Amino acid sequence: MDSVLSPLSILIVLAAISPVLAYISRRFHVERVMDVYSVVGLVVVVYFSIVQVLNVFSQDGVLTFIVLPRETASVIFIDRLSAYATFVFVLVGLASVLFSVGYIKERKAEYYPLLLAMITGMVGVASSGDFMTFFIFWEVMSISAYALVAFRYKSWEAVEASLKYLIISSAGTAAILFALSLMYGISGTLNIKTLSTIFGLQNMAGEVWSYVILALLIAGLGVNAAMVPFHSWLPDAHPAAPSPISAMLSGVVIKTGIYAMFRVLTVIFPSTVYDWEIALAFYAVVTMTVGNLMAMLQEDIKRLLAFSSIAHIGYIVFGISVANVNGLAGSLLHVLNHATMKGLLFLSAGAFIHVVGTRNLDELSGIGRRMPISGITFAIGAFSLAGIPGLSAFVSEFQIITASLEAGMLPFTVIMILNVLVGVAYYLRLVQIIFLKPLTPVSEKAREVNPLMLAPVIALAGLGIFIGIYPSPFLEIAKAVAGSLLGR
Repeated sequence: MDSVLSPLSILIVLAAISPVLAYISRRFHVERVMDVYSVVGLVVVVYFSIVQVLNVFSQDGVLTFIVLPRETASVIFIDRLSAYATFVFVLVGLASVLFSVGYIKERKAEYYPLLLAMITGMVGVASSGDFMTFFIFWEVMSISAYALVAFRYKSWEAVEASLKYLIISSAGTAAILFALSLMYGISGTLNIKTLSTIFGLQNMAGEVWSYVILALLIAGLGVNAAMVPFHSWLPDAHPAAPSPISAMLSGVVIKTGIYAMFRVLTVIFPSTVYDWEIALAFYAVVTMTVGNLMAMLQEDIKRLLAFSSIAHIGYIVFGISVANVNGLAGSLLHVLNHATMKGLLFLSAGAFIHVVGTRNLDELSGIGRRMPISGITFAIGAFSLAGIPGLSAFVSEFQIITASLEAGMLPFTVIMILNVLVGVAYYLRLVQIIFLKPLTPVSEKAREVNPLMLAPVIALAGLGIFIGIYPSPFLEIAKAVAGSLLGR
């Protein structure tokens, strides 16, 4: 199973070489080299991530790589959840890199190394078997993200959004670090497998410090995942960043916090011992409600999509709160569906913005008729996240709702259904504006973007349709991951 380690090791090499190659490409004025290098590199990584998924699932294998000495070992640990998360991260990463080839015109020598470092950090987080390694990769991801949000630093909006992201995210990271210090003080280790043995003991549930650690971890990870009330950085950061980075932030960067919640809540602090289900469900429905209501009020297309991401994080966390195989499977599938469909929406919206230079919905009126391919792919993403049957997000939202009903969480389920209906309202409004409203002087000048920018959005739209029509294999994979987390 040597190939199981390949996605992370390849990414580390790609990210390490990229600054040198970037310097050479800038020195000799051939910045197109960075386009080719990044695209080819990510294609290879996606291939090996698929191999990794097949290996781990078919052989029910787990790969562990430990750097001695064991007392302070750095552990790379690949199980079903790691392999699944890695695939989602690199898939959206490849789509964003492909789109960037046609979208990013300046400073490619800075842009691509930062993007590769961010993807490496995310995959490293998903592959960490101890919290020290986790924290190092978390910081690699976060620092790269701050820099990419401020990529257009001549715009005050980008600098302000990046600084806000830095300050709020640093507070969340400090909460995580404090929780880790308490865990180390109690157990003498940061190895996730050992921590699961210690904190899974029934008598640990009677310790106040166990709940302090759990609260700090959920709050710290909630900042990264943009859960209410820690969400205020996201609606500023996403519009200010270049559109491929918005797709990464909304599609997968916030999912690293969700990945860690899966790991922490099912492995280290199991619900059978700590009874966190109702508290987490309350946290989830507040998040989805605030996200959806704020999305309805937006006139900036990227801010609307950003608030929608907050709502969908609420759906995913609600699925976790159900704490059974069906609930976790719905959340895991929604991680994939939201990552791909929100990536599709940000890239399609990025095509509109790239051509006409505005994010204002009133000025984008009718642009789908001038840019039919980008418009249709945008509509597919919007209809999917609205929960329209036959598209991918319907499957995972339906799975979460039915699982919560089976678990007897009727009041919370009703709130989620109402939130889905609110989502339908503003996504239909978006499609109406893009396609049916009269053209404006701005949108009238629009022309379709180049094929390099269209390729990833068409591919993501195709994936959304495919999962919606044929969800069985994806749902089975999600159930297999959920079963492994619950020890079944």
